[in-house]
Amino acid sequence: MDQSNPTCRVALVNLDESTAAILSDAFKQFSIQTTSFTTDSYQGLGQQKFDGCVVRLSPGCESILTGLRNSPRDRHVFIYGILIPGQTVQQVSKFGINTLMSEPISRQSARKVVRTTRLLVLHEFRRYVRIPLITDIELNSRFASHRCSSLEFSGGGMSARTESKLSCGEAVECSFGLPGREKHLHCNATISWTRPDMGLIGIRFDTSDPRRQLIKAWIEEYLQM
Repeated sequence: MDQSNPTCRVALVNLDESTAAILSDAFKQFSIQTTSFTTDSYQGLGQQKFDGCVVRLSPGCESILTGLRNSPRDRHVFIYGILIPGQTVQQVSKFGINTLMSEPISRQSARKVVRTTRLLVLHEFRRYVRIPLITDIELNSRFASHRCSSLEFSGGGMSARTESKLSCGEAVECSFGLPGREKHLHCNATISWTRPDMGLIGIRFDTSDPRRQLIKAWIEEYLQM
């Protein structure tokens, strides 16, 4: 059990009693406290500062997510999103959700998600090389445009999920949004690895592209918050 930060707090927003209990137990194993809320707005979370927030992505959750990302106090909070049946990643990607779970939540899946993300919630960022972040990506190659969804970011590149067929070594230009940035960022890149059976790819940013510095600056800001 991790005892490094016993005052770390996570908000559980609009979860049913069973799901809240499962997640609360998972966070408790790593000395992370939880508080449950039922609200239709960010203001309903009160005046506490949270290190993480679990939000059920039901209709109306946009007000809560927008409030979190626009708040000076909570804009860098680590957001766990719970997808409801029939929902897609694209419907919530603009909010910069860090990791997704799907209903129903089991104890095993809850513990796995908390274990793999706890360092970010506990602010031990330097030990976490990559930042989980789900956002839409457009990859423009010489002959086609491809839609992807990011999984993790670092200063050197990112991993993504896509249905497109891309080849290792293929040159592309990336375009994507990041929380706190009004404009999309762009950077030349190369496909560094592919896993077609899983629909996954690795994208390595071009170190000679000066636009990469904007991505690194965002990551540094995220790590220092």
